[in-house]
Amino acid sequence: MQNAVESAIPGRFPDVTSRGRIDGGGLDRAARILQEGQGRSMVTRKEVARLAGVSEATVSHVINKSKAVSPELTERVQRVVRDTKYRPNRIAQSLVTKVGKHVAIIVEDIKNTYYSEIAEGMSEVAWKEGYIVSLIGLNYTNEEMLWDLISRNIDGVFITVAYDRLRRVFEEYRKAGIALVGVDGCSVELDYERSVDHMIKYLADLGHRKIGLLSGLPFSRVHTRYTSYVKSMRRYGLQPDASLIVEGAYPFHTEFQDGYRAMNVLLRRKTGATAVFVVNDMMALGAIKAIREAGMTVPGDISVVGCDDIFFASCVDPPLSTISAPKKEIGRRAMYCLLDQIHGKPGEDIVLGTEFVVRSSTGPAKK
Repeated sequence: MQNAVESAIPGRFPDVTSRGRIDGGGLDRAARILQEGQGRSMVTRKEVARLAGVSEATVSHVINKSKAVSPELTERVQRVVRDTKYRPNRIAQSLVTKVGKHVAIIVEDIKNTYYSEIAEGMSEVAWKEGYIVSLIGLNYTNEEMLWDLISRNIDGVFITVAYDRLRRVFEEYRKAGIALVGVDGCSVELDYERSVDHMIKYLADLGHRKIGLLSGLPFSRVHTRYTSYVKSMRRYGLQPDASLIVEGAYPFHTEFQDGYRAMNVLLRRKTGATAVFVVNDMMALGAIKAIREAGMTVPGDISVVGCDDIFFASCVDPPLSTISAPKKEIGRRAMYCLLDQIHGKPGEDIVLGTEFVVRSSTGPAKK
């Protein structure tokens, strides 16, 4: 508040004639608006223009960067915007500029907090640039609603689902000029090879020789977790036997119940598995329930490792060992990629690392 009031003291800006737009009184009024408070919930663009001694059109050009404005006038407008804490009406802006400043993230399951954390990272960047972020879950959305995004003045979409599944929709997005992240040439991917290798070695050092995998469908993004598991098992002299692998319905189903069902399948096979790697934390929690209902303990009888490191992973009993993904950073990088494309810059593929986090759901193999 002190800075805002100080900047409105007469003399901070040179006095100008009435033709030249501004005098000290306008800035005094900016100070009064702030001092009175909270008394005024919203400062209008018209008031910003009056206080800066410029036209409303100039204020609009400075805020939207839609037309070149002299450095002097730009600084004047920006200072009044800062001092009055002016926030433009984005809906009104979109009607005038035809730019919605609206991006979306399309996910499989909106209930999975993994995606809400990614959306949070996107929002951190988006809000600074004047964009809003919509989180769209395919479990609550039909294909027609996805088509409807084209008519909703949306600027960009971060795709976290299998591209081929909705290829026709996404290709129409491209034709409509919508920026896309999550496709070839512009994606944010995760490298699981090192973290999965660390996890398998850790379990092997604890005496585990039969390590199961509750996996997803072959075309899904989690397939890299499957290939990393197979490679690491072989590296440490362990056999990734087909009987140890249960192919679940991920990414179409990522819920507690899906892990519960998959774990029951593995238990019925009587493989003697003493540890299991689950490609999703929510599914891992379901797997723990199945183990307990079978009269066994975690990690006493079977160690469990999840993947994603969602919020609940550290809160459950026992706290879940997991492969941690930098979820907010995924969102931030995706938003920066969208902004680059929106502003005409080429996209790029980004690969982020993951980390194996040891908690209490893993322990020595049962003798």
